[in-house]
Amino acid sequence: MSEIDLTAALTRLEAAMGALRGRLRERLSVSGADLTVLQFVARAAAADRRVRVKDLVTHLDLTSPAVTGTVDRLERAGHLCRVPNPDDGRSRFIELTPETQRAYAAAMDSTNEHLHELLSSFSERERARYVRVIERVIEALEHGAPTP
Repeated sequence: MSEIDLTAALTRLEAAMGALRGRLRERLSVSGADLTVLQFVARAAAADRRVRVKDLVTHLDLTSPAVTGTVDRLERAGHLCRVPNPDDGRSRFIELTPETQRAYAAAMDSTNEHLHELLSSFSERERARYVRVIERVIEALEHGAPTP
């Protein structure tokens, strides 16, 4: 496989991800930045993980006040809700509202099922290698390819 084949595959991946994000933004009537928050919360829920503001701060690399403002806005828009953390009365978990869960699932069509089927066919070693490759691609896209 040549470098041009790899570049073409990355271009197709970028286009497919852009189309998916466009469908989600249109269906949910949100901005790209807000969609990133909703996707993180949806993916965490699918993995049976709970999300707190500090998780979003880490993921988005933003300040706590900026993330809190985004969560507040998405909560007012009816996309997110805060639920009590049973282990810590001072903190709250962030979840998609049932309406947004349904709209998100409808916009995703069968994408999640196909991705889950694909990823579950990988061995643990293949998954780890896949993650490393993706991280290197991200690094190259964001900062230029690292020197060996």
